[in-house]
Amino acid sequence: MKLVCFDFDDTLFHTPKADVGKTTWLEKTGTVWPHIGWWGKSETIDIDIFDIPINQWVLDRYEYHRSQKETKVIVATGRLKKVNGMLDNINKLFKQNNLEFDEIHLNWGGDTLRFKLKLFEEKIKQNEIKEFIMFDDRQEHLPHFEEWADKFSKENNIKMTIVDVINKKEKTFN
Repeated sequence: MKLVCFDFDDTLFHTPKADVGKTTWLEKTGTVWPHIGWWGKSETIDIDIFDIPINQWVLDRYEYHRSQKETKVIVATGRLKKVNGMLDNINKLFKQNNLEFDEIHLNWGGDTLRFKLKLFEEKIKQNEIKEFIMFDDRQEHLPHFEEWADKFSKENNIKMTIVDVINKKEKTFN
């Protein structure tokens, strides 16, 4: 079985960043952004307010992996599970773009990198995965994912590929 994981922000979708998003919010609602933060708010991905384009390069890879037998396709995002409306807005965006995933995982709290690494290890072990591929954009996280994949792949006899979607490069570990 193969496990393929996609990140959400700036991987699957070009979600709005705070500077542009707050301006759009003001234009569409007539009110100033009502929160202090940005990424932790479900309103930042409200499809009634924002036009959120899909990343075509990643969509092509999503479609390929969805078509493969014996492949489980999931999402893991640093967006917080406990935030009211977050999962609903993510699901609306997926539905709008005809995307289906076997599982959707939002951060249960804390550091995003640690959340993802723990999740990946659990999913790989639970499902007897022989190959793991992950797509992510966070340049500060990618070296950590690669270091983890190098070690974990050797210890568990699994092929692992880390895909940097910003630079469209991948590294494979055996």
